Amino acid sequence: MLKILSYIFYSIAIITSFFASFGILAQTFPEYGVFHILVGFIGTAMFFPLIPIYPLINDGDWIYLTICYISILLGVILSNKSRAS
Repeated sequence: MLKILSYIFYSIAIITSFFASFGILAQTFPEYGVFHILVGFIGTAMFFPLIPIYPLINDGDWIYLTICYISILLGVILSNKSRAS
C-alpha cells in the first residue's frame, strides 16, 4: 500500500511540472502547435524537478515548486518505508 502511495505522490509531482511547463509554453509561444507541445512534453519528462523553478524566478509563483518538491519528498519517504517493512 505504501508503494502505491509513493507512486501517487511521484505522479502528482510530474503532473505539477506539466502544468508549470504548459504555463511556460503559453508565455513563450502564444500560438503553439502540436510540435511545441510534443517538445515541451519530452523536455518536461526529462527535467521535471527543474521546471517549477522557472515560475518561481520569473513570476514569484511558489505553488508549483512547493507541490512538486513536497510530493517528491513524500514519495521518497513512503518508498523507503515500504522497503523497510
